[in-house]
Amino acid sequence: MLFNSYQFLLVFLPISLFGYFLAAKTTPSVSILWLVLCSLAFYANWNPPFVLLILASIAFNFAMGEIIAVNSPDRTRTAVFRVAVAANLLCLGGFKYFAPTLNFINPGAHLSIILPLGISFFTFTQIGFLVDRRDNVGERLNLSRYSLFVTFFPHLIAGPILHVREMGPQLKATATYKLRAETFAPGLTMFVIGLAKKVLVADPLADMVSTGYLQPELMSFVSAWMVIIAYSIQLYFDFSGYSDMAIGLAGMFGFRFPLNFNSPFKSRSIIEFWQRWHVTLSRYLALLLYNPMAMWIARRRAASEKKISPKALANPAAFASMIAVPTFYTMGLAGIWHGAGLQYAVFGMLHAIYLTINHAWRIYRKARIGHSAPEQDGIFSQAWKVALTYLAVLLSFVFFRAGSIPNALALLASASGIHGFGFPPPVADIIQQKLGIAVTAFMVHKQQAYDFLRIVICLIVIWAAPNSQQLMGAFAPVLDDVPPGPWRWLRWRPTLPWAFAVSLVLWLSILCFNQTKTFLYYQF
Repeated sequence: MLFNSYQFLLVFLPISLFGYFLAAKTTPSVSILWLVLCSLAFYANWNPPFVLLILASIAFNFAMGEIIAVNSPDRTRTAVFRVAVAANLLCLGGFKYFAPTLNFINPGAHLSIILPLGISFFTFTQIGFLVDRRDNVGERLNLSRYSLFVTFFPHLIAGPILHVREMGPQLKATATYKLRAETFAPGLTMFVIGLAKKVLVADPLADMVSTGYLQPELMSFVSAWMVIIAYSIQLYFDFSGYSDMAIGLAGMFGFRFPLNFNSPFKSRSIIEFWQRWHVTLSRYLALLLYNPMAMWIARRRAASEKKISPKALANPAAFASMIAVPTFYTMGLAGIWHGAGLQYAVFGMLHAIYLTINHAWRIYRKARIGHSAPEQDGIFSQAWKVALTYLAVLLSFVFFRAGSIPNALALLASASGIHGFGFPPPVADIIQQKLGIAVTAFMVHKQQAYDFLRIVICLIVIWAAPNSQQLMGAFAPVLDDVPPGPWRWLRWRPTLPWAFAVSLVLWLSILCFNQTKTFLYYQF
C-alpha cells in the first residue's frame, strides 16, 4: 500500500487515526495494540504471508534482547548478541542475495525469490535494538511496545531507521497517545508537503529517466546529461517526499521521528553529503561498521606501538589503515546493501574514494595551513564546492540507477558527447519502438525543451529554497533541532491562509494519483 494512493489516504489512514484516538480514551495499551494491528494490516496489503516473517523476526529479536539484558557476564552477552546479529544477517542475505548470486553463477538456474518489502529496514532497526541492549542504552520495552517500535507503518518500509533510545521514552509516555494539535497539525502539513514532492515533482520525471536508461547508447550529450540530472532530482524528491510523509504520519499519531533528509544537494563536501542524505542510515553505518572497524585497527596499531593520534594521520601509511580501510569497508558494504548487482558495488566504491579524498584533503589542509586559520568560504567558494560535490554524486547515481555496469558506462559515454551534442532524432525512434507511442521529432524537441525548463526550476528550488523542516520552523515534528528558514513569511503557522494553501496542494496531489509510481527506496 503506497502513501500516495486512494486506498491509503481515503480508507486506511482515516480508519487508523479514528481507531487510534478512540482507543486513547481507554488506556495506552489499547492504542498500542490498535496501531500494531494497523501496521501489520498495512504490511499484509503487499504480501500477507510475509507478515509471519516479520512476526517471527520480532519474537526472535525481542527474546534475544531480553536474554542479553538479564545476563550480566560480558562473555555471555557478547555470545548471544553475535548469534542474534548473525541470524538477522543470514535472513536478510538469504532473501536479498541468495537468488541473484546463484543466477549470476549459473544463469540457467532462473531462481527467483520474492524480497519481503522493507526487510532491510526492519532488520537494521532490530540489529540496532540488539546493540542498545548489549550496551544497556535506551528504554527497556515490553513486547507490545517493542512490536510497535518495529512495525509502526510510517517507517516500516523505507525508514528512517530508529533507535530505542530515541523512541523508547515516547512509547512509554501516556501523552503520546492523546490527540494533540501541536503534533497533529504540523504532522498533517509535513505529510502533504512530502506527498506533493513525490506526486507533483518526482513521479513526472520517471518516464523521462526510464526512456534515457532504456537505450543510453543513443543519447546525445545534452540528452544524456538531462537524464542523469533528472534522475538525481527524481531520487531527491522521491526520497525527500517519503521522509517528509513518514515524519508527518508519525506526528499525526503523536510521535516524533529523527531527521532523515536535510537538503543533501546543498552539501559542500561528500562528508557533509552523507551527513545530510539518509541521515539515519549514515549514523547506523558509522555506529555498526565504521567505528568498530576503526577502533579495531587503532587497537592493533597501539599494540604494535604505532601512533594513533590525529597528528599521525598525516603519515600516508597511518591514514591508509585508520581512515581509508574503514571507509572502503563501510561504503563497500553500504553499496552492496543497496542491491546484488555489481553496479551497486561500484556506487559504494566511488563514494569510498570520494570520502577518502575528502578526508585526505582536510588533513592536508590542516597540516599546511594550520588549525587556527579560518576557512575561506565566500559565496563563490561555496558555489564551486557545492557544484563539485553534486557532480561527484551525479556520477555515482548513474551506477545507482543503471541496470548493469555496461548500461551505466554507455550513458556516461553518451554524456561525454561521442554521439553528438544536440537533441537527437533517434529519441523519437526509441519512444516509438519501446513504448509504442508514435511521435515526431518536433514533438520530441518540444518535450525536451519542457523537460529542460522543469529541471532548471527544480534545481533552483533545491539550491535556493528552504527545505520542508525549515518551512515548518518551530513546529517541525522531528527530534533534531532544525533552524527555521530565512524567509519569515514562508514559515508555516496554524492560520487559515496556510490551511487553504495546504488543502490546495493536497487536492492537486490527489488529482495526480493516477500516474503515481512506487517509492524508489522500496526496492531496498
